[in-house]
Amino acid sequence: MVVPAHLGFAHPNLLWIVGAGILAFAAGLGVNLYRSNSNSSPPDPAASDEEAK
Repeated sequence: MVVPAHLGFAHPNLLWIVGAGILAFAAGLGVNLYRSNSNSSPPDPAASDEEAK
């Protein structure tokens, strides 16, 4: 039986692609956590009333 496509595990460059993807994902999580924690001050009630208008 002939397989029409393969997963590419025999290619050494696949490790670089997977590694870069994992690093980019971790960097995105880190940036998201940093931004969500830096804005953790309680919201100003007066500001929310102005936005509702």
